Amino acid sequence: MDAIPDLAEQSDLWNPSWIDPFEPTAEREDEFSELIDALRAVQESVARSRPTPAGAAAAARRLRDLALQMAKFEVSEDEQIAGRRWELAGRAQSMAPALHIDEVTDTTARGHVSVGRFHSGRYAMNGGVTPLIFDEILARLANSAGRPWGRTAYLNVNYRALAPLDAVLRVEAEFVGQDGRKRFMRGAMYDGDILVADVEGLWVELKPEQR
Repeated sequence: MDAIPDLAEQSDLWNPSWIDPFEPTAEREDEFSELIDALRAVQESVARSRPTPAGAAAAARRLRDLALQMAKFEVSEDEQIAGRRWELAGRAQSMAPALHIDEVTDTTARGHVSVGRFHSGRYAMNGGVTPLIFDEILARLANSAGRPWGRTAYLNVNYRALAPLDAVLRVEAEFVGQDGRKRFMRGAMYDGDILVADVEGLWVELKPEQR
């Protein structure tokens, strides 16, 4: 892992932009990335647990205390850090699995992801999680290489095989082409050589007054 950033670099990390440079993931150690890692660990441990009533009540009290503590730092969406740390796997958000970006060109991207029981749909990855992963990599590619901001219009996902838990899944994305404001995308997810799912997507470029 990289060393903890100096103050100048730290300032940039704690004031992120909505502009996505879409580059390969660069692991960092800093206080906010540690916070998100800890939150993911809590989500996974709760999903894996069968606490006693007393244990559940004690954990709930601690989590409510933490929620109150973090509420003191609430800011507007444009000022928040979560979801805008583009260099981190998962962009420092904890809703979707942390997608690691490995390679990027103007028209292709490749990454990898692994999910635990928090994202399980009974012994395999929940089917609803697959579109989250595809939307992450396809949207970032669709809005990269100087292309104006566009939003997801649809994702058509085909499920080909079970996506196992705790396995490294390869995720690929391709910018197929553009017709006016429409951007056509496709992607695939693999467990080794096994095709787990594939997707076709459409992104629509926003009008200037919508951006």
